[in-house]
Amino acid sequence: MKKNILNLVIYQIGWLVCVIGGSVYAVAYTCLALLIHYRYIWEQKSEWHFISLLGLSGCLWDILIVKSGIIEYGNPWLLGIPIWLICLWLLFATTFLHCLYWLNQYLRAAALCSAIFGPTTYWLGMRFTDAMFTTALPVSLMIMALGWSLLFPTGLYIARRYKN
Repeated sequence: MKKNILNLVIYQIGWLVCVIGGSVYAVAYTCLALLIHYRYIWEQKSEWHFISLLGLSGCLWDILIVKSGIIEYGNPWLLGIPIWLICLWLLFATTFLHCLYWLNQYLRAAALCSAIFGPTTYWLGMRFTDAMFTTALPVSLMIMALGWSLLFPTGLYIARRYKN
């Protein structure tokens, strides 16, 4: 339980550091967070593989929505997405095998919640960054909701396979 709380706190602080602090702080914090994760939270060797896989999948999702013209970042680095967003995906990936793992029992509820909260975090994050939706807000949020309702439960399902 303590590991899950630590995992959640590290991610929540990381969200703020990445979104508000920008790329330099995001890289520094992500390195520190991954070291702490390794020292205090890490449970199995395959976890690094999972974090890499899910982090890459998240980045591909964001590249897709950038290339589709849904979001634009003012300071992109890799195929339209900034470094801080790559760091955020790596930090988020650490939560699937720990503080979010319990959601594996409720994949439909996870899909519904992620359809609401996934786009909401982008919308809130845009208040602190130079990112912006480039299509009408309702259309952007609906597309994001659809993507998140598929991506998040799939990540949880893969996490369950990794843990077993």
